[in-house]
Amino acid sequence: MSETICSVETVGDAIVQILQLRGVNCLFGGAPTSMIEALANPDNVNENSIRGIVTPHEQTSVAMAHGYYAATGRPQAVYLYSTVGTANGLNGIINASRAHIPMIVIAARSPIAEQRGIAGARDIHVQWSQESFDQASMLREYVKWDYEIRQPDQVVSVMERAFEVATAEPCGPVYISVPRDVLAAPLQSIAVDTPSRRITKTRVIADPEMLDAAADLLASAKHPIIITSEAGRTEGGRNALAELSETGGFGVLEASPVYSNLAPEHPCHLGYIFASQVSPDLEKADVILVVDSDVPWFTARVNIPKSTRVIQLGIDPFYQQLPMRGFPCDVPLIGHTEYSLNELTSRLKTRINNETRKERISSHQMRRNHQSNQLKDAIAKDEKLTAITPLWANHCISQLISSESIIVNEYPADLRILQPQGSNSYFGPSHAGGLGWGLAAALGIKVAKPDSEIICTLGDGAYYYCAPTSCHEVAAAENLPLLIIVFNNGGWNEVKKSVISTHPGGHAARANSVPLTSFGYRADFEKIVTAFGGYGAKVEKADELQSVLHEAMRVVREEKRQALVNIITQV
Repeated sequence: MSETICSVETVGDAIVQILQLRGVNCLFGGAPTSMIEALANPDNVNENSIRGIVTPHEQTSVAMAHGYYAATGRPQAVYLYSTVGTANGLNGIINASRAHIPMIVIAARSPIAEQRGIAGARDIHVQWSQESFDQASMLREYVKWDYEIRQPDQVVSVMERAFEVATAEPCGPVYISVPRDVLAAPLQSIAVDTPSRRITKTRVIADPEMLDAAADLLASAKHPIIITSEAGRTEGGRNALAELSETGGFGVLEASPVYSNLAPEHPCHLGYIFASQVSPDLEKADVILVVDSDVPWFTARVNIPKSTRVIQLGIDPFYQQLPMRGFPCDVPLIGHTEYSLNELTSRLKTRINNETRKERISSHQMRRNHQSNQLKDAIAKDEKLTAITPLWANHCISQLISSESIIVNEYPADLRILQPQGSNSYFGPSHAGGLGWGLAAALGIKVAKPDSEIICTLGDGAYYYCAPTSCHEVAAAENLPLLIIVFNNGGWNEVKKSVISTHPGGHAARANSVPLTSFGYRADFEKIVTAFGGYGAKVEKADELQSVLHEAMRVVREEKRQALVNIITQV
């Protein structure tokens, strides 16, 4: 056991030093006063120095930290300004919470002191009106832990506790508020355990008795199926899912996937169900294995027989954060996905008949070939149209994808066509659905993986919500070239479908246009990016789309600039 003794000047300086010692590479958003002073100190500049990335809007900073962790598994730090900055960042924190993304969120707080002679005392008009009785109350439901530093000698303990709670499973964001005068309080040195003595890394494997029960159910099933949303969070989890599906010939459905959970060409891949889509496979299944999926199906739309047995697997398969979740669980497998799936696979190898496995895989492949041919026919049909359909747009985008590509999607990507190949090749939005995540998350991934080629697909609503000028400024200032593709259908298509689904045959369904679902004006989004030195293009005709996309990709690859293509699509 050893300690690192750090010479510091203030509490803010101490926070910077601790972040660096705990492996934080980036501080997204900016920093409060005394942390800026510490970052400006030449004595603090070394190979482990934090990269401070200024974001003009707090939504950008939180989503960038989200993207960085998703791509690397390393939590980063975010700065939010007081109550108002916390409010701006709350949407992103909700997304991170539901996606189990750890991050250290540090927020300024109005100074406690008002009197002369105390560094950092109140001296700005807003510091009275921005103070709240309980600053963290607005986000307490969405962070795992919150605390306010009130004394200089607390700083090490508070920061260590923050990392401990954020990274303990299930992971999530934590929130620390610091009054400006406390941040500026003098401090001479801190002692920090190196390495940390707050180790949270562990290997949780499901109960052996429950694993045996699950294996027996799957082995005896006539129509078993696996549903997952996040098994591909780690490469190990993705590989374990592939091996399990091959061992039993189990078909795999990806339900609103957040990651690439199974190779698209895998013989057991049954496809994707997004948003409110349903799959007929679910009603036929007699055993369902749910792997890391908060909402595996919609009870209101799918009739799962009561005789169907359900196995739920994950570090928290019951999703205890959610106020309501009514899915049955006959066999709980509580543990890390990779290790628990591997244990389940080892049990099934002696229980599954090889002929049964081969027959299932052959059946899956025949169906996949049929569906693939249908999809190709539909794309070929749309190619001949004048207007651009989502199918044709996705096909054109698929022609850009290379082995270095990472797709970051906020709603319009059709994974049947784009087919992300490897682990960490696809990142989708949190199931919380806080719009505005995609572009900033793509920037965070680009920071984490600068050699990767980022293709960010957004709906027009998602682009509106992402504080686009903030994102484009960061891309320009930090030299983060990426391709942004906006599917501009001029409105809230999902809202329209929801209204008609809720009231089939109703007034809205019979109307020429559904009220409050059209933006009324299709913006020239491509002009916004040019204000930040980027390339912008708008395309409305199907036969022009491929050439426009290839030119935009050339700008990203060769000129190292951000590019945005505004695709005017059919609704």
